[in-house]
Amino acid sequence: MPFVPQDVLDRLSKLEREVRELRGRSQMRPALTEILNGDVTIGEGGQLIVRAPGGVEILRLGDIYNPDNGVSEFGVIMKRRDGSVAMSLYNGTGTDEAQVLRLFDARGHGLLLEDVKAGGLYRPWIPYGTPIASDYKLWPHTSSTSWEEVARIRAPTQHPRLRYYLYGKWDGGVVAQSRITVDGTVIATSASGTPQMADIAEIPNYEYGKEVDVRIEARVVSGTGSVYLAPYALYGVGSAS
Repeated sequence: MPFVPQDVLDRLSKLEREVRELRGRSQMRPALTEILNGDVTIGEGGQLIVRAPGGVEILRLGDIYNPDNGVSEFGVIMKRRDGSVAMSLYNGTGTDEAQVLRLFDARGHGLLLEDVKAGGLYRPWIPYGTPIASDYKLWPHTSSTSWEEVARIRAPTQHPRLRYYLYGKWDGGVVAQSRITVDGTVIATSASGTPQMADIAEIPNYEYGKEVDVRIEARVVSGTGSVYLAPYALYGVGSAS
């Protein structure tokens, strides 16, 4: 057996110990799929992309490839598992204005868009309530014994249901009734003798953004005189839980 100097053997033993220590430390480190502490920076025009197992892109951060003006834009696009956009933050038309935050429903309708010029909401449109006269004699009224329109409004639908509140007054001895129609379909009818009513009704053939005609109708069931109605509140609400 050839002679090996003791100092060489000592150095080999030391190297073996160091290799074992390094191997142990490597096994103690977190996997490359985990970040337990610290920051992650993606620079130089990069992006973070998350895809579902089937390949559908769910999330894109950074360069979102919307060069409508020939310049790549940096923002955020979040999608559903079917690939439809749920939320986005970009403008796609340049860098002169702030980027617009948008929320979309599953059919691509813009549910919420911010107003980057003046601040606040750009959409949805939220109407103010229509003031009504304090003197009920000035309210829409009828003395007809057949259904007669006394008030109407045309508005874009943004919710599948309508919350309504009708004030009602009637002359002494009169038994009256009221109802509400949407595009000619009756959605609510009061009990005979109590034309005042409040509730929530489904919008027939609901389609987001579609303009509909809402009409208030009334009739005198019995007696002589008039019935007076005031639509105190009309506004959209979401689906029933």
